[in-house]
Amino acid sequence: MSNWTLEQIEKYAVNNNPLYNAEKQNINLAIGDLMTAKLNRNPVLGYQQQFIPLRVSDSITASGPFAGTTGAGFQVFRQSLPGGAGGQPELAPSLSWEYDFGVIRNQKTKVAQQGIKFEKAKFSDFDRVFRLRLRQYYWLHKYLTEYVNFQKEFYENYNELLDLTKFRAEKGDISLLEYDRLTLERIRIEKEYKEAEIMRAQAAKDLRFFIGIAPSNQALLFNGKLEFYSLKELGLDLKNYNIENRADLQALKSKAIQNKLTIELKEKEVKVPYVNFGGEVRLKGNEQYAGIFASIPLKIEDRNQGEIYKAQETFKKSQLEVESKTKQIYSEIRAALREILSREELLKEYKSIKLIDKNKTVQEKYRLAYIRGASNLVTFLEAEKNYLSVLRGYYEQLYLYYNAIEGFRAAIGKLGENE
Repeated sequence: MSNWTLEQIEKYAVNNNPLYNAEKQNINLAIGDLMTAKLNRNPVLGYQQQFIPLRVSDSITASGPFAGTTGAGFQVFRQSLPGGAGGQPELAPSLSWEYDFGVIRNQKTKVAQQGIKFEKAKFSDFDRVFRLRLRQYYWLHKYLTEYVNFQKEFYENYNELLDLTKFRAEKGDISLLEYDRLTLERIRIEKEYKEAEIMRAQAAKDLRFFIGIAPSNQALLFNGKLEFYSLKELGLDLKNYNIENRADLQALKSKAIQNKLTIELKEKEVKVPYVNFGGEVRLKGNEQYAGIFASIPLKIEDRNQGEIYKAQETFKKSQLEVESKTKQIYSEIRAALREILSREELLKEYKSIKLIDKNKTVQEKYRLAYIRGASNLVTFLEAEKNYLSVLRGYYEQLYLYYNAIEGFRAAIGKLGENE
């Protein structure tokens, strides 16, 4: 992975991250809803048996006002059913089936199909945000790697300087107090170096999570350094974009269409309800009968008023969400544009004055002057702090510049699987 480009890392992540693949399953769940919507209701098989003879055992005793009597108190009832009154038992198997003439089922299918479109757009938005976070952590890790490198270099150089200062203090060229001051300063420098390593380790942990690789004690290494490239060199056009490419806006529009179809579904359930057709056969001894029946609900009291009203209000809500998201997207784009142009202008200025080279030259001159005794300790330490501050500020600007670029691409919908 150390030789992979950002695009290769991103491709690996979307194919191997369990969180990413789990989110994609929502599309399959919506497909299950479509399969259900296309099905007719199942037929109902019924069975009845009438005129079953009843017999009462003589061992039954009375209770209540007849307490203390024997089962003889029930003898009249038992004898009133000789052989089971009513003649032969009657058997009546039946079969019924609710049918909607395809009206309600077709509308349910339309709602479910739109639900799939919504889930696909929703996943595309998740994909957009996922890739944005992955790229942001990638640039953060690159920045912190540069930060660790120059902190480490400075820390090692400072230790060499401290050894030289100790030698000069032992010779009497400088005071021991000055050497002690440098020793205490080394503690601060070492602390900053260790903190930089900790921050990089934390960024690597989050980056590993997004890539979908297991935690490891080995440091993440990527090819190339954090360098400045202008928008022109990167081929990024800041003027031509279409917010319709934003997956979250597409998802909200798909949801609004689905809610509108739901209104039509609830209304059709009232206008053309399910009709229940059925038939039965009755068998009683030698007598055999057949019959058919049909039933339809009378929408007198319950006419889906609540469901229709709820669907209408849900549709209105989804329309407002589309309008709100549109305004939010334009706001995100304008903010990203301002940030990108501002940071690019600053980095171009740094490049024109050769900030890094000049900062390195100044630092080396102050270091050499201190070693030769031409500069005092306070001036030397201030120069060293300024050197580190300039380096950190420059690489931080680079990180924020690329971070803003990724944010702009995500804002205009050019970051994701449909890019």
